[in-house]
Amino acid sequence: MTINFIRAGIIYFFIILAVRLMGKRQVGELKPHELVITILLSAIAVIPLEENSMPLANCIVPILLFISMEIIVSVLSMKSIWFRNLVQGRPIFIIRNGKLDQKKLRQMRFTIDDIVDALRQKDIFDISEVRDAVVETNGTISVLPKAQYRPLTPNDVNLNVEEKGMPVTIVMDGKPVSEYFNEYKVKDSEIELVLQTVNKEVSKILLLTIDDDGNTFLIEKRKD
Repeated sequence: MTINFIRAGIIYFFIILAVRLMGKRQVGELKPHELVITILLSAIAVIPLEENSMPLANCIVPILLFISMEIIVSVLSMKSIWFRNLVQGRPIFIIRNGKLDQKKLRQMRFTIDDIVDALRQKDIFDISEVRDAVVETNGTISVLPKAQYRPLTPNDVNLNVEEKGMPVTIVMDGKPVSEYFNEYKVKDSEIELVLQTVNKEVSKILLLTIDDDGNTFLIEKRKD
């Protein structure tokens, strides 16, 4: 039983490392070649867990091979548009200038239900409001509403709006966070100064953020 736990732990951390090497993508955003690698990794990782007599090298070597292939394909896709189109495909218009392309729907084996459902997920409940819709290479649908149905922006009414940066997390789950983003580091002394201004113990804070103007946002921990 101990050996099973050790083997499972090694495979678990090795798969996490492999996925990290592949990059950060949600399942729904995976390109076709990335999805294939993900499925193969899952299948290979299960085999040594079921067969204790199998050496771990029989699992690790294929995983390294597949990850190497994924990195090579990604690099080639960056270098060559032709190769990128070959392995990923191209975005396809299914609605163009307000007209639904039924031929493209049949080619992609999309139903009207698929389109209507995807539009609802974009907060569009009336297909007549859509000017353009594109099926991306990962299968998601991007939508451009007609001009009269788009939300107003400050530019539409000639308003000047002050730019604001993204707030940075400095306390999370009752602990100071000096480096939440890889390239943005907050000094411990600065965190202490902010904690003094909000007058709260760090252990009682669930989330504390601060923006470029020094404005803070705080959520306290609740025990109930």
